[in-house]
Amino acid sequence: MTYNKKMQAEKTRVALTSVLAAVFLTAIKLIVGFSTSSLGILSEAAHSAMDLGAALLTYVAVRISDKPPDEDHAYGHGKVENISAFMQTGILILTCFFIIKSAIERLWFDQITVEVTAWSFGVMVLSIIIDYSRTRALLRVARTYRSQALEADALHFSTDIWSSLVVIFGLIASYFGWHAGDSLAAIGVAIFVLFVTGRLLKETVAALTDQYPKDIAEKIKKLLSSVEGIQSFRHLRVRQSGSKVFVDMYIMIRRTVAFERAHEVTEEVEHKISEIVKNADVIIHMEPQETDDESIIDKIRMIVIQEGLACHNVRAQNIGGKYIVDFHLECDPYPKFADAHAVSSRIEKKLIQKIPQIRNVKTHIEDARDKVLTAKDITNQSKAVIKHVHEIAAEEKGVVSCSDLIVLQFGEQKKLLLNCIIDPNLSLDEVHAIMTSFENHIYQHLPEITHVVIHPEIVEQD
Repeated sequence: MTYNKKMQAEKTRVALTSVLAAVFLTAIKLIVGFSTSSLGILSEAAHSAMDLGAALLTYVAVRISDKPPDEDHAYGHGKVENISAFMQTGILILTCFFIIKSAIERLWFDQITVEVTAWSFGVMVLSIIIDYSRTRALLRVARTYRSQALEADALHFSTDIWSSLVVIFGLIASYFGWHAGDSLAAIGVAIFVLFVTGRLLKETVAALTDQYPKDIAEKIKKLLSSVEGIQSFRHLRVRQSGSKVFVDMYIMIRRTVAFERAHEVTEEVEHKISEIVKNADVIIHMEPQETDDESIIDKIRMIVIQEGLACHNVRAQNIGGKYIVDFHLECDPYPKFADAHAVSSRIEKKLIQKIPQIRNVKTHIEDARDKVLTAKDITNQSKAVIKHVHEIAAEEKGVVSCSDLIVLQFGEQKKLLLNCIIDPNLSLDEVHAIMTSFENHIYQHLPEITHVVIHPEIVEQD
């Protein structure tokens, strides 16, 4: 069973059970209240009747609110729960004022003797037991799925516990001859319910007006500070709609981080938020951020990337704290040299403006190397070329041997690809120098070869 289906099943079940409990309590309190003329018990019956209405509203609300989003409700139907809670508070407030009015009239005008019986105490004790069990069940599901409607329903049942204790006090007072105690107990019940209802009304209005839920937000802020790769965040917005929590934010990630890694960071954030906030809908917008620890090479590459281009062989020569920079600029989108030159000049000016340490910039403009070409394999027809390459390799200092020679032709041009066996103890710069020398000798002795690609391999050692 998926999370959403499990949530809907549990919420519906606990809401329906609460409806049945409220029906039973309302009926038994009305019977005992009228038979004993106890306004305290009758006020409790009215309270339970309101709980019944609240439970019915909650049941309907959870059935509707857990429906998936549709064309008319892109954020789902969660606000139905909040509307249900708002309606419950309105009914409760009116009921409380009616109870207070009736109690005052009985205190000052109608002197009614309350008949205190075992049934009077029995129904209140039974009410406390049932209210306690319903409160625990409702709160468990409400906190698990952050359901305001179920939490409101639990609040109704929990107030019944305390108000029932007040009524029992009134019954004891009436038993010992202080008949005003019953009416005072009824007023006490109404005031207590008004207090709790006011708190519920505040929470309901907060949800309906999308007030910032600080408890959730603080958890998310703490979580964000623990995720590696996030430099900072802003515009964190959290809103609750029924059991659904919507979270969106901007997170700043180092601009030098690869896109795939940045995506992994956002996925990690989404996963961790979903762990601490169940049924969360998370939207994250990534923004690149320049950091203080970026190298000058990083800064150069980022400025080139901002122009939609790429560069390689970046060199920054430090001369007394100032840099002379050179690099190869790949200008594939600009087939005309004039266009490529204009972009190159713009990049050079921007580098000097953005990086004060740069004194001079020289760019080598070239066509981008990444291409798909249609070629013909002419290796079998190039035995003389291959033999000549082996002869050049034998004379080349640092080259042990060469293998896997391939000759390709595309148009009027020919490309030579080969492996070159090199001593593994050499440095990378030394190997690069050997490869460059080998290439130059191939171009010198085999002018028909227009492109050379040498892959260095190491000597197999025993």
